[in-house]
Amino acid sequence: MIIVTGHTTASEGAEDEMSRLAVEHVLRSRSEPGCISHEVSRDLENARKLMFVEKWVDIHALQTHIRVPESRAFAQAMQRLTDGNLDMTIYQVDPTQKP
Repeated sequence: MIIVTGHTTASEGAEDEMSRLAVEHVLRSRSEPGCISHEVSRDLENARKLMFVEKWVDIHALQTHIRVPESRAFAQAMQRLTDGNLDMTIYQVDPTQKP
């Protein structure tokens, strides 16, 4: 399984547009093949900061997601709306079995 975590902070005044685009992106992404989950949350200490957590069945599913034109457009929009801080980390994990 692949887990992606990320966060970004909206430029002042861009919070609403960034939130709207983030929700659209998350809802669309959830329907893509290989998406286990895709979530966005707002930081309770900084209302301009959004955090993303995604789970994909494998790296191929994530790479396919990244290549979708809407995903590219979303990334470009986030770059335009951010205060300059975009952070993303990709993890490959082997989930432990429940006893």
